[in-house]
Amino acid sequence: MSMMLLLSFSFALISLTTMMIQPLSLGLMLMVISIMSSVVVSFISYPWYGYMLFLVYVGGMLVMFTYVISLIPNILFLSLKGFSLFFFFFFSVLLMMYYSLYNCMNLNVMGFNYMNMNTMSMGNSGLIMMAYNFFCYILLGILLLLVLISVVKICYYCEGPLRVFKYK
Repeated sequence: MSMMLLLSFSFALISLTTMMIQPLSLGLMLMVISIMSSVVVSFISYPWYGYMLFLVYVGGMLVMFTYVISLIPNILFLSLKGFSLFFFFFFSVLLMMYYSLYNCMNLNVMGFNYMNMNTMSMGNSGLIMMAYNFFCYILLGILLLLVLISVVKICYYCEGPLRVFKYK
């Protein structure tokens, strides 16, 4: 049950990143999402795989946000209390609906026994590519898409840190 709570909390955080406009808050949100996704990966597959994934995300984000923060001037943080309350209420209702649907589903898809599966080679690493890891793949894909969108949003041609300065 804690895995489902972790996944739903991750999806709620992913949806909140669209409201972030400051690079510092966006970087913090992406760091929290990368921690959550690496914990989910370590629950599903090997713990070292989640640890390595976290190190790769942190390394990439440190380079990206160090560069971006050094070029963008300090901006005051805006408070969006109305949106935050709306999204908290919306995702709490969505979470309750998801748990009610989860209790009705059967995890044994088509009578397929996952534990007695014989992998060809590489030990048990073939278990990473199984169907029950689908949520983890979706979470990682959404995280990579979010990082791409945030980099494009921060580095927008006319308003971003990589703009051409006009001197008078």
